[in-house]
Amino acid sequence: MYDHVTIYYFSGTGNALTAGRWINENAEKKGIKADLISIDRFKKINVPVAEGKRLLGFCYPTHGFGLPWIMLKFIFRFPARERCDVFLLNTRAGSKIFKWFAPGVSGIAQILPALILLVKGFKIRSLFPLDMPSNWISVHPGFNQATVAAIVARCRIMTDDFCEKVLGGRTHFRPNVFVMMPIDIALAPIAFMYFMYGRFFFAKLYIASTDCDTCRLCEEKCPTASIKIVNKRPYWKFSCESCMRCINICPRQAIQASHSLAVIIAVAGSFLPLALMLKIFNSYIPPSLQKPADFIVNWGISLTLFFVVSGAVFWLIRLRWINKFFSATSLTKYWRRYLAPGIKPRDY
Repeated sequence: MYDHVTIYYFSGTGNALTAGRWINENAEKKGIKADLISIDRFKKINVPVAEGKRLLGFCYPTHGFGLPWIMLKFIFRFPARERCDVFLLNTRAGSKIFKWFAPGVSGIAQILPALILLVKGFKIRSLFPLDMPSNWISVHPGFNQATVAAIVARCRIMTDDFCEKVLGGRTHFRPNVFVMMPIDIALAPIAFMYFMYGRFFFAKLYIASTDCDTCRLCEEKCPTASIKIVNKRPYWKFSCESCMRCINICPRQAIQASHSLAVIIAVAGSFLPLALMLKIFNSYIPPSLQKPADFIVNWGISLTLFFVVSGAVFWLIRLRWINKFFSATSLTKYWRRYLAPGIKPRDY
């Protein structure tokens, strides 16, 4: 059915990269030329030449019931290709409870980019959510090796079946795409709030402990160029996607997501005289514009708070005893890390 398959991917801990590799392997077995292209730090989009019958794919993780901002930008900017076939594969937080494989939730991670691509003239061949092992180390420890192996083996079988259908020219949608759609749509407000607040909050929770030896691997491998070295310590900018790559590839496990810093930011926010500020501000705003104005002011104050508090802590952790405190009170210090099986830092 196809002469060429081009897959664009964004991957933090290797789940989407692994899925892309599986599709690549299946395509080559069928004699289809395949390209697997990372969009890390993209500045321009290299569009394949429109020759023969081509299938385009976008593989990416689910972040906050949506897709990462870097992939959303990439799809927004992708040139329109009338009637070109395309598939979307989002990895999401799969888990295993005893013998039951629990699915993750996509939210708008598929719906939103699918609508964008449809408007651009693409033909959607497949929406394929893949329940790879949950990897959000900021929130929970990595799964043990046996659990990871079982989840990944199941996902490989599902991906091979997907390839058999889609690479053969058929349209294929997993049944749970439609079963879960009401829940996914209901989660859209949470996805919006994550996009406006959550991703910036999580971006500012990273710290480097005294174990950091300034090897600069995190800076070199950051997919959004969001890490810079300041005073021999990595510093995370607001453009961080919280993709978990840095925390999982650090050879000394020196990078932590600080839960004590999260508490400090939350407490600092509760003491802000926000209600008074909004009341004064609203007296100058027409009633019809007060709600959107309140939202914009809240958003600006929240981002300022994230920046100021995390920035103060970044400078304070130069003191060894303060660094030890924030490191010891970060649960990630005691949790397993996660990289998809077979993925190494050199693969990024």
